[in-house]
Amino acid sequence: TQEHVANKVDYPMNPPVGGDHNQVWMNCNADVYTQEIPKENAVHSLEHGAVWVTYNDKASDADIEALTKKVKATPYSLMSPVKDQKDPLMLSAWGKQVTVKNASDDRVDQFFTKYVQGPQTPEPGAACTGGLDK
Repeated sequence: TQEHVANKVDYPMNPPVGGDHNQVWMNCNADVYTQEIPKENAVHSLEHGAVWVTYNDKASDADIEALTKKVKATPYSLMSPVKDQKDPLMLSAWGKQVTVKNASDDRVDQFFTKYVQGPQTPEPGAACTGGLDK
C-alpha cells in the first residue's frame, strides 16, 4: 500500500523505494542533508518523482562531494546518509533502486535521466518544496 501513516514503517528494502509513508514529504528540490532523515518522509518524496541519493560510511569523500553537486543542480532530487544500507552508494526512485560503484558510474546519469519525474512516479508534478527540511 502507499497510505499516509504517522508511525514508523518496517520497510522490506533499505533504503525503501515505496510503500506507506508519512503525510509530509522531505524537501526534494535539490536538497542535500548531511544527517540521516526519516525514511517515511523520504518515501513520500519518491512518490512525488524525486531521486534519493544515499550513502554510508564506506562512501568516499570525493564521491559524496560529486553527488552533492549533482543533486544541488537537480530539482526533484535529494541526498542523505543512510548508515545501515548495504552498499556505499545507492540511488532510489519509486519502485526502483541501483547500487553504483562511484559518482562517475554511467548509471548515475542514466538513473537521474530516467527516474527524476519518470514514468514510475505515482504523483508527477507534486511539490518538492514546503515539506520537511530537517
